[in-house]
Amino acid sequence: MEKMNGIRMKTIGIKKPIRMWIDGKCFNIKHFNGKQRQTVNPHPLTGTSDFANYDMHNIDFDTLEDGTLYISFELPQLYYTKLKCNDFFDLNLLKNKTKTTISVPSYGNNRKLTISGVEDNIRDALIELHSVIGYIRDRSLPLQFTSIPLVNEEIRSNFENFKSEILNDTSLRGVEESIFQSPLKLHLTINILVLLNDREKNEAVLALEEFNENVLKPLKQKNGELKIHVAGIDCMNGNYKKVDVLYAKAKIYNETEEISLQDIANQLSDHFYQKGLLKQHQEQIKLHMTLMNTKYRNSKKKWAKRMNFDATKIMEKYKDYEFGKCDFNTVHISNISSLGEDGFYESLTSVVI
Repeated sequence: MEKMNGIRMKTIGIKKPIRMWIDGKCFNIKHFNGKQRQTVNPHPLTGTSDFANYDMHNIDFDTLEDGTLYISFELPQLYYTKLKCNDFFDLNLLKNKTKTTISVPSYGNNRKLTISGVEDNIRDALIELHSVIGYIRDRSLPLQFTSIPLVNEEIRSNFENFKSEILNDTSLRGVEESIFQSPLKLHLTINILVLLNDREKNEAVLALEEFNENVLKPLKQKNGELKIHVAGIDCMNGNYKKVDVLYAKAKIYNETEEISLQDIANQLSDHFYQKGLLKQHQEQIKLHMTLMNTKYRNSKKKWAKRMNFDATKIMEKYKDYEFGKCDFNTVHISNISSLGEDGFYESLTSVVI
């Protein structure tokens, strides 16, 4: 279910287009079909109906001295590298298919990608190129995430007790200290982002500030201080004997239909989707505070196969475990690979509700 302006609407099961911020403009772009190398379409797209749904009205054409039309736009370096060297897309095939000239800059050269030709062919090429760019972002490692920190003393202390009790049970297969989350990094993940340059980062900062001013602050002003209650555990798959991620559940303390942490998370995710900033769109955010994750496991072998653990006894004993409550007063955009001085993820930006 989605809620817009206080009205709940049933989500229709239609796959949304990718939305992506490209050189100062936000576009709807089609999903990449992954068959460009194998399939050559001898009949390029023609007519406005083929690209009307992909925001081509955002395109500004320029003219070369000989009268040839062209467009140019700047991308982060990663996209240039992947467009030139990959195993899923043939740039020369796209040029031939659309009868265009496409120039992808090398590192350190003119930073704008250029497509030239006749207008309809440029549009056709751009639709396909946008699709590939979206696919590259989708396959890229996440760099940032939006989160709600859950690191007050009560939750931290109860997590440490939970961890200690489990580690004292030596009968649990696959359980070791290294797979537990750091108590200084406890949080709810909302969105995953791939922000590759200052322009994209600035757009994410503005998007979070806008959401805070338009949604979070009015919610707090109307309902008073908000608290998040963390209690109960579950795993990401239904097989408790083979678990990779164990997490705690969370909701607004004394949650009502009007004030729902799930709705807040979904609206934040949709806001970032509309701004073209999400790595992948989700209709329903999986609210979770990670407790144990086997990707954290220390291994002597660099490429060791991920080893799951048996959480059957943990689920039996701690299914309703009480972690506690904390104030819901901030949302972060955090850098995944670096930590701040407080031990939490380094903040790209944060807002105070």
